[in-house]
Amino acid sequence: MTSTKPIASARVDLPSGPPIEAALRVLNRLRTSGYDAVLVGGCVRDLWLDLPPKDYDVATNATPSEVLGLFDRVVQVGVSFGVVRVLISIEGELQEIEVATFRNDGPYMDGRHPEAVQFTNVIEDVQRRDFTLNGLVLTPSKDGRSGEIIDYVGGLDDLQKRTLRAIGDAQERFDEDALRLLRAVRFAARFDLTIEPMTAAALTSRKQHLDAVSKERIQMELLAMLRPAYAAHAVELLATHGLHEALWPSLQIADPELTHTQMRMSKLCEALSEACPSDCGFPAQRDLDPALACASFFESLRSPGEPLPASIRASLRLSNAQGRALHAIAAIKDELDAFAERKVSLRPAQPELVRCLRRPYADAALCLAISAHLDGRDEQIAWLQDARRVRAEAHIEDWSPTRLVTGTSLQQLGFEPGPRFRAALWAAEALQLQGQSAQQCLQAAIDVFEAPVDHA
Repeated sequence: MTSTKPIASARVDLPSGPPIEAALRVLNRLRTSGYDAVLVGGCVRDLWLDLPPKDYDVATNATPSEVLGLFDRVVQVGVSFGVVRVLISIEGELQEIEVATFRNDGPYMDGRHPEAVQFTNVIEDVQRRDFTLNGLVLTPSKDGRSGEIIDYVGGLDDLQKRTLRAIGDAQERFDEDALRLLRAVRFAARFDLTIEPMTAAALTSRKQHLDAVSKERIQMELLAMLRPAYAAHAVELLATHGLHEALWPSLQIADPELTHTQMRMSKLCEALSEACPSDCGFPAQRDLDPALACASFFESLRSPGEPLPASIRASLRLSNAQGRALHAIAAIKDELDAFAERKVSLRPAQPELVRCLRRPYADAALCLAISAHLDGRDEQIAWLQDARRVRAEAHIEDWSPTRLVTGTSLQQLGFEPGPRFRAALWAAEALQLQGQSAQQCLQAAIDVFEAPVDHA
């Protein structure tokens, strides 16, 4: 539903702080210069929902060249589409405010960008946007303490009814940019909305268009929807509309309805939310960061002892650091499963287990291991949960002590670095972790060097 006149309006209080102050400065400069200017999009939606906006976007009838003439520091990020970023310094901190000229879009030939845009007015500008909850605009009061939300597309009513609805024809909105299919899932999950029937039908019927979306954009949306508060719901919506079939056919084969993926994600988020003391030196995993989110989401595709398939790893477009973290989490998780299967002693913790639990990403791996047991093996889950408590209660000086036997001390005894050097150091540390004396630890290292070579 769209209108040339406001359908509804609402007044909201505006927060304080550098981001909103920067946006208000941009708005005031535009308006005092004779232009129309409003806040638009997600920030307006979040203000109505009493949530802190991530950023503030401004829309105006000023053209990019006119905006350039009004502000000293402007980054030209998409002038052909009417978009620039104005840089404003507030309390010594640089704030970026995106300023876009009111526009309507021509045909979308590449499934992402319009072939041409025409600068226009606020009414036509909001009608080109994706969902009604993102089509709201806000005009601040003169004192900047409050603002009036103006609704031309029915967004306020949809938010009140907890409904996600495409603006205009849903199929056209998704044909313009197929990424909106994933954005629909993210918004519906994040705000616990019901997707209205026409929008839901278009979601399912247009899923094949996701092939045209870049892997980088898909990765960003996937990670954005896999947040602790609503990740399991997002997975459920992906399955409901079959979007996973188009994006990850191998996952659809391994987990057709994403039943296991949803259960695992739900248990993982529950584990992350559980209180776990971490003031002894071994921090607990608190967030669903990219590596852990991907490890959990694609765990159904991984065989024990193996990394994720190369095709999946490549499609994720993770940074090198995130990729290493993903590999480490999976590898440690497999080690922990083996320890749990053998019921290795936790009190006192055995040296080989200590060595595993003190590694970076160990708590993330514990959370993943706990969530991945969907077969009812309660004893193993209990062991993993206990291992997490033991790790949280450990003192770093007990589990990572200053070594009584070092590489330097072994070299001073005439042992040269080689294949046995690392094994000797670990043998010495293993006894140290068990409370043995320096002499006993040193002898353990020497024994490694003096042991017969196995030529089998």
